[in-house]
Amino acid sequence: MAEVEDWLQDPLKSRKLKSHDSKQGSLWHSFHFSTRLKLDGAEHFCRQVLGAASMPYDLGLPLLAHRQLKWYLDAFFFELMSAYDTLLQELNIIYAYDLGLKPKQVRWDSKEGRLLKDKLPEQLLKYMKKEREKEWLRKARQYRNLAAHQAYVPTGEIKTGWGDKPWDYAKHEVSLYYDDTGQWKNERITACLTYLKKMVEHVQHVWREMVQEFQ
Repeated sequence: MAEVEDWLQDPLKSRKLKSHDSKQGSLWHSFHFSTRLKLDGAEHFCRQVLGAASMPYDLGLPLLAHRQLKWYLDAFFFELMSAYDTLLQELNIIYAYDLGLKPKQVRWDSKEGRLLKDKLPEQLLKYMKKEREKEWLRKARQYRNLAAHQAYVPTGEIKTGWGDKPWDYAKHEVSLYYDDTGQWKNERITACLTYLKKMVEHVQHVWREMVQEFQ
């Protein structure tokens, strides 16, 4: 049977750490699987989001359609940013294993996170810092935080058409809303595809930087 192509194009797939510490290797493998799992989940929920947003809310069961969009959208950003968090766990195991940091301590902006950053190769650290300040990652974090700590990802719907029936429409769009320094702005729901693509590219880049630590 032909092997199924890996859509994540993971350069670390089936590789082992050069370190002979079996516990370190086992921990890394667990977090690496989690990163892949989170990206798979984000891809799944991205498709669900676009499907739920493909028709106006007043077709079929409006309340259910609206709730499904909210559920899938929250889940998409949860999984997307969780992949970023588990990637940090991978970096911690590969480069800062000797520090003995616990998973809950591995956060980019925490005191322990600064210790982790000191352990990263200069080129990798420079890339991580630059990418973290980019608009796509800033907004993805904001969407996830809105859903996790405030209410849900804000959305809006526009439908134009003719007639008096729910299906009498010519155009339908769903938008996401985000707070841009105190001013609410919107972007089309298809931006989720861009966020997914950017996160996958980011993770792949970091994995490629990590390859030299493996055999």
